[in-house]
Amino acid sequence: MAGLRRCGLMLIGAGIAAALLSGCETEQDPRSGAFIDGVTNLYTGGYRDYVNERQDDLQKTQDRANTLEARARSITAEREELERELQQASDELAGLQKRLADLQENLGAKRQLSTVQRKKLDEADRRAKLARTRVSTLRTAAPQSVEAQRQSIADLKSLIGSVGAMVQDLSR
Repeated sequence: MAGLRRCGLMLIGAGIAAALLSGCETEQDPRSGAFIDGVTNLYTGGYRDYVNERQDDLQKTQDRANTLEARARSITAEREELERELQQASDELAGLQKRLADLQENLGAKRQLSTVQRKKLDEADRRAKLARTRVSTLRTAAPQSVEAQRQSIADLKSLIGSVGAMVQDLSR
């Protein structure tokens, strides 16, 4: 009987110790491995709170990743559209350069160039070369922001438009 009593007293003592220690600050991280923390967190729901916090963190991280992936797809689509615009501008410029070369050849062969026409022809040629250089630069330069690239292409189109107007004027 004395052994049973001693065993009962030990259990009561362990229960009292656990109750006293449960009032102490405990670690909610189940990886910490402390027995008293584990018992306390199971009883108070600390582990459930810990798991819920981790799940919330995971959800926030996944939401952020999804947002970033969507933005990356959007930027890729914008860059592809800008590349198409650049190709169209390049094609238009190639056509203008061909027309400009034909004009130089035809007008030069006829020797019908006035000083004003020669200056216009030279200016159109200079702008066409500048536009060609800008096309090359846009294709080979380090990536720019989408907005900067959009502005560069708009400037290029404006330059090509001025070459087109000059070629049109010289063709009359």
